[in-house]
Amino acid sequence: MNMEIMGVALEVWIVAFAAVMALIVWGLKRYQVVAADGKVTLDEIIDTLTGAEQPLDDAVEAVEKLEAALEEAKKLKAEAEAAAAAEAESTTTEEATNE
Repeated sequence: MNMEIMGVALEVWIVAFAAVMALIVWGLKRYQVVAADGKVTLDEIIDTLTGAEQPLDDAVEAVEKLEAALEEAKKLKAEAEAAAAAEAESTTTEEATNE
């Protein structure tokens, strides 16, 4: 059974949610560091935004890997179903021929 939300596989939603949650945790930790002295400077904001590139890239990469894996699984499932259908048809053809 393949569950989907708005046409997107549930697995993708779960990974995307986990990636977003990881970004939120990273952001909160970074905010604690930046605001530790009681003020936030422009340099600290720029450093934070520059440092956000790697966590964002990691989140996007995780979702892209999952999407690729799901596409591969769909292809393998389709091939297996086609092979099973061909096997079933050849079996019924052989039974009809033997009668």
